[in-house]
Amino acid sequence: MTRKFPHSTRRPMIAAAAVITTALAVNAVSVQPASASSHRPCTVVKHSNTTGVTKVGTATATVGTDGIKLTTAPGANADKVSWRENIRPVLAGTVEEVSYETVKLDEPGVGVNDAALPAYHIYVKTPAGEGVLIFEPYWYTGKIGAGNPQRQIRSEWNVLQGPLWTSSTTINGLEKSPGGPATKTFAEVVKDNPKMVVTGVGFGLGTYNPGTTAILDEQRFATKQSCSEHQWSTGFRTGTWWPGWLR
Repeated sequence: MTRKFPHSTRRPMIAAAAVITTALAVNAVSVQPASASSHRPCTVVKHSNTTGVTKVGTATATVGTDGIKLTTAPGANADKVSWRENIRPVLAGTVEEVSYETVKLDEPGVGVNDAALPAYHIYVKTPAGEGVLIFEPYWYTGKIGAGNPQRQIRSEWNVLQGPLWTSSTTINGLEKSPGGPATKTFAEVVKDNPKMVVTGVGFGLGTYNPGTTAILDEQRFATKQSCSEHQWSTGFRTGTWWPGWLR
């Protein structure tokens, strides 16, 4: 059955479902996804298509009712898909919320990365130059002893809980890495880089994440002065939202 909700009011239901369902699914180890931040009213940026999304190899990106679906082919380590939104630089120390929602839809099998989900990218600039901080749910669930992220569960991730890694050489306290390990939270990185500014946000399903199918949506970034939330949906005109991913 399709249920209809105004896009601006669907968040409380999704967040509640993620916490409750995940708690039941992983009760044996008593863990949950990163807890959601306390949300405040936010400027919504609506995306009804994949404009600005970059795809490499056989990776795909498709907007549905409930978010943007990203895929990489089984065994295709070179596949990747990404998106970036540049913003007016803001001092990293003023950031109060960074979060997003995902659903892992693929099934276990040959050539499938069971750990992979889209990563949240925070683009920054330090006195040493431009760089990027990367949050991957896998490193968070591993940190709390949960193993691979759960499948078929819409989960909200608080990126500020980290840990983060970087592919850059410009961020004090974090060594350049091809994919981890993730070692520091955003607050710890800010402490090591007090002049760092944030210049953009984005997402990526990078190389060596083959066989992944996942939904991403509700990507939020907030400072003490402003808040933006990127939502992907084909339902802005029809009012049809969640739970499209269950169909």
